[in-house]
Amino acid sequence: MTAPRIACIMPFLNEARHLPEVLASLTVQTLPRERFFIIGVDNGSYDGSDALFIEWLSDHTIAGELVREAVRSIPRALNAGLAHAARDDLIVRLDAHTLYQPDYLATIDAAFAALPADVWCVGGAPTPHPQPRDYGTALVSALYSNPLGLGPADFRRDVAAAREVTTVYLGAYRAGVLTRLGGFDERWVANEDAELTERIRAGGGRIFRVPVRMDLIVTRGPVAMVRQWNRYGFWRMQTFRRYPTAVRLRHVVPPAALLIALGLALSRARAWLVPLYLAYALATVLARRRGEPAMVTAGTLLFFPLVHVGYACGLFAGLLRRPRNFEAPRAVVANNVRAAGYRGRRTPGETS
Repeated sequence: MTAPRIACIMPFLNEARHLPEVLASLTVQTLPRERFFIIGVDNGSYDGSDALFIEWLSDHTIAGELVREAVRSIPRALNAGLAHAARDDLIVRLDAHTLYQPDYLATIDAAFAALPADVWCVGGAPTPHPQPRDYGTALVSALYSNPLGLGPADFRRDVAAAREVTTVYLGAYRAGVLTRLGGFDERWVANEDAELTERIRAGGGRIFRVPVRMDLIVTRGPVAMVRQWNRYGFWRMQTFRRYPTAVRLRHVVPPAALLIALGLALSRARAWLVPLYLAYALATVLARRRGEPAMVTAGTLLFFPLVHVGYACGLFAGLLRRPRNFEAPRAVVANNVRAAGYRGRRTPGETS
């Protein structure tokens, strides 16, 4: 039986600073080059990212093409890329500021070959790049490495084992799964991956965490990260509306903690806020990554709560307000996800 090809879909927007390093990590993949190809989706870059991608394609013997999607939307860009994959391709979602270990694609390929057919999605968890650019990105890196930061999600634990989880970072999908499910829901401005994993689970598929390694290059500073998690909170609530069983304890802890803190602050028991915060601060210090600078740890004692408050406020906003088009029937994405076979490498590497 012929092994399936792997279609790697990588949306990008103004990633010229990181794209050469990311593409270099794809160049050294141990999986034979004839087994995979790269679909880059330019989502409106004006920093030359598209030219960098085209030049990289022309300089290497890796098949691929550039697709342009004018509407700035991650799920729309992913669907635009999916339209250029064949029905029998494994689909791997890539991020344009993440570095992939040489065996990344080979590990995903082997996992699908070994796991049961009802495992529709596999993936891993990101490791922050060990060299943050500045103090702000060091704080954000700590958010990913400290359990008191982004929480104890199941896919972040026991990273060396293949096991069933509820979601993964940068999923890879068994052939035909995304087309059958209708691709990514383009109404989701954020949290589109979590919505898709719940759709997979509702459809009878399973999700596995496999031992793949990737290093996330942190590009956002603390303020942007708080805003991002506020947006995640809003769209996570929309996912909960559609799939109530998706709610986990880690999702409700931030809003519950915020309500408790506000209740204490408005009561005569407000003095309890001090020991409660000190206990949280101690737990944060004890759980920090080994070798983390003391100044970074000190900053996390303020930064982490701000992220949690932003996320909780997003959840509350999502509970009180629904997006305008949320109740409309989910548009069939056949105009984006069409049954088009892979048409081969382009010269100079571009299609519309």
